[in-house]
Amino acid sequence: MLYVLPDSAGDILVVQATQSLTQTDYQTTFIEQIRKQLKPGHKLRVMLYLDHALTDIDKDSDWQPEKLFKHCDATILRMAIVADTSWLEWANEFDSKRVSHFPVSKFLEALHWLDESDI
Repeated sequence: MLYVLPDSAGDILVVQATQSLTQTDYQTTFIEQIRKQLKPGHKLRVMLYLDHALTDIDKDSDWQPEKLFKHCDATILRMAIVADTSWLEWANEFDSKRVSHFPVSKFLEALHWLDESDI
């Protein structure tokens, strides 16, 4: 399941994943929120918070590192993945300076990193 958090505004989208992250979450929550929130021509900054109850990310979904940036309706300037170490291997597959992993204890630091000047 994916929830849009109240910290979302303008070009920053903050979402929380719990239990299982699926293609339906990608299409009906993530992409729809981008369409509602982002103004045309703007670049998006995303915080993906993987909470302690997340057990699975669908391997065939657009959440996979090789698909997320290609299949998103917006240009993602930066993405902070906030999670415990159990998701570090998945987060590291993004292999991009646009994506950074932060431990849960550094949630606010991740928000500040998202808001830094363009890379």
